[in-house]
Amino acid sequence: MQSTLLKNTVTRILVATAAVVGVALLGMSTENGPMSAAPELVAAKKTTTPADDETRRKIVEAAENEMKSDRNRETGENCNSYSPGGKCQAWCADFAKYVWNKGGAKTDSVNSAAKSFRDYGQKNKTWKSGAGVKNVKPGDAVTYRLNDKNFDNDHVGIVTKVNKKTGKITVISGNSGDKIRKITIDPKKSQVTGYSSPVEKKNAKPKKSAEPDKKNPGKKSAEKKTQEPKSKKKTQDTKPGQVEPEGPVILSEAQVSVSPGVIG
Repeated sequence: MQSTLLKNTVTRILVATAAVVGVALLGMSTENGPMSAAPELVAAKKTTTPADDETRRKIVEAAENEMKSDRNRETGENCNSYSPGGKCQAWCADFAKYVWNKGGAKTDSVNSAAKSFRDYGQKNKTWKSGAGVKNVKPGDAVTYRLNDKNFDNDHVGIVTKVNKKTGKITVISGNSGDKIRKITIDPKKSQVTGYSSPVEKKNAKPKKSAEPDKKNPGKKSAEKKTQEPKSKKKTQDTKPGQVEPEGPVILSEAQVSVSPGVIG
């Protein structure tokens, strides 16, 4: 009799314990999802991809081609072929953005202000502050201060060549003496404030080399045409901090002075 009573008591205790454990497990399942589910994986943070040598080559090539094109002129005061919406405004940054975009670089965070190239570099971790040419490469954007202590980035151009021995760089920039011009300068004597390197566009397609078409020997593979910038309304909309002051600044000599018609 006592043995039967003891067995019944033990059975009740086991049943009660199982019920408590079951409720606890049920609570965990409803609060945190099924127990059998695998932990949720968090996607790795995307990082920007620096422009490769091919993109840099295309940027330099685009700048050289624009300098030789019939768009290398103004049709009115600051009326040009590169500013968005045909605005007549300071256009050094608009030209640099156009060249970067044509070369295959990401440009969605730069605008018509020269300082936006510094902001772009800081955002993408490609900004190099100061005039030194260490790690500077063709295709980089170079920013200047032009006799104006209130703005640290008044003008921007595209680096096309770097001479590590002399420390000099060759630059092509828009809105320089009302044109696109090339000049070789000593950055340390030319009010250079820094350099911003381009990054690749998102989901960029693999680049194709201009090799002869196998089906049609002697013909080069067709390249996708880039839409040319629209031309120009003759209404002035110049903003500060984007362009050389009246009388472009000479940047190739130790003494920076004002002289009409010389590149800045």
